[in-house]
Amino acid sequence: MSVDFLPPERNSGKSRLNPLHSCALKSFFIYLFIAFTIAGCSQHTGNDKSGRVAAVVNGVEITQREVDFLYQRTAAPGADSLSAFNQRRSILAGLVRAELLAQQATKMKVDQSPEFVIALHDARRRVLAGLAEEKIASTAKPVSPENVQQIISDNPTFFADRKLLVYEEILVSGVDVPFLQSLNVSASKGASLSQLLDAVKAKAIPFQRATRTLTTDQIDPGLLKVLNTLKPNVPVVARVENKFSMILMLHTALPIPLEGKTAELAAANLANTQQRNVAFSQKMRAVLDGSKITYFGEFKPDAVAPKWKKQVVALPVPDAVRAQEQLMQQAKLAASLVISCTAAMLLFFTAKCILVGKLWLPRLWPAPKLNITSGKSYDYNVYPASRKNKLIVYFIRASSFLPLFYHLSLLWDSIPFWMIPLSLIIGILVGTGVSYLFSLQLLKKWAKKLRWFRWIQIVMFDLLLLTGVFLAQRLISQ
Repeated sequence: MSVDFLPPERNSGKSRLNPLHSCALKSFFIYLFIAFTIAGCSQHTGNDKSGRVAAVVNGVEITQREVDFLYQRTAAPGADSLSAFNQRRSILAGLVRAELLAQQATKMKVDQSPEFVIALHDARRRVLAGLAEEKIASTAKPVSPENVQQIISDNPTFFADRKLLVYEEILVSGVDVPFLQSLNVSASKGASLSQLLDAVKAKAIPFQRATRTLTTDQIDPGLLKVLNTLKPNVPVVARVENKFSMILMLHTALPIPLEGKTAELAAANLANTQQRNVAFSQKMRAVLDGSKITYFGEFKPDAVAPKWKKQVVALPVPDAVRAQEQLMQQAKLAASLVISCTAAMLLFFTAKCILVGKLWLPRLWPAPKLNITSGKSYDYNVYPASRKNKLIVYFIRASSFLPLFYHLSLLWDSIPFWMIPLSLIIGILVGTGVSYLFSLQLLKKWAKKLRWFRWIQIVMFDLLLLTGVFLAQRLISQ
């Protein structure tokens, strides 16, 4: 909504709105209600002493869990004990009436009609969609105290400068700029609101009049911008783009700021709602782009008449470019897991070689002990590790997989499941191949002469493992 204030003798530019998105998650109580009632409940077993059963309707149980489930999704925050008790009773009463109707529908064989099958399928789809929406939104990160204070300082209209406004709002059909200018000139010369309305009536223009009492955080920002410029009891004329006109007159502006704990709670709720909406929008966009959708009949893209192209309601369609970017992002995340798995395996085998006092050569299969042509030991002994070094190596060996597990937890919901075992297998194979570089004679000689060479390997593989985890975090945060 864009409101244009019309001052006397001239038009001002448009004031575009930029409201905070604070819409809550869509309620799906009705669909849950349908699902529970038409699906039916289990037969009564007589085990009602445990409190599991809330009511039995002609032998069919309605459980406490059903009542609790619906109450949690409709309960008003901060309700007292009596209100909560009555609300739970109201929910149970509705379930009992619905069960009676469902049983009557069965007697009337309504459950055998095509309409029932369609309604059941639609109810199931909507209930699952609502539960998925709630679960996706719950993955949003909690709001930090710093973010709460930043929201309070960035939105004074909602907090420090919050006011209660009482004003007259007359909505006038159409946008006749010359007529609106004449009304504004009359208002600037002292014309009252009644006199302006008489002029509107004389033109036989339909209008609606209402007195509003709203806080500044409840008013559209474009309209609020106009109201903040008004003097008390002085009418002014404005227009909303080219849709309709309005006459506004401010009566009272009473400061009622939100401060302290109340402001922090309101800011936290606002931020949580925004983050939940963002989390759901991002996940829904990824789901859409990763899907294949085909429309038939009148819903095919080429079935729309060219003259309607810009007016018809858009249908959900995957974005090919965005889907390609998403696939590349997933491939990068899988590559980071390959790096971590390779480093973890190399680190694990390095620790093993130090513990047994052998030179480097990890394998996925047993290695020959003797080289038949030369008669020399293939993995000849080096100085064994001390007890202190062994404890250090045991700790490194055990902790080497902790970053890998953390890496897996990061990617669990970010890439398709099949990419995870594939990345692990590739990492094991790459680690095995890289290990043969460390079996070269030159490196063997270094390992035998330079005692600290093995510890350099451990540090190097540790850094490689942490690099893979760091890359994953950076990619996910983008």
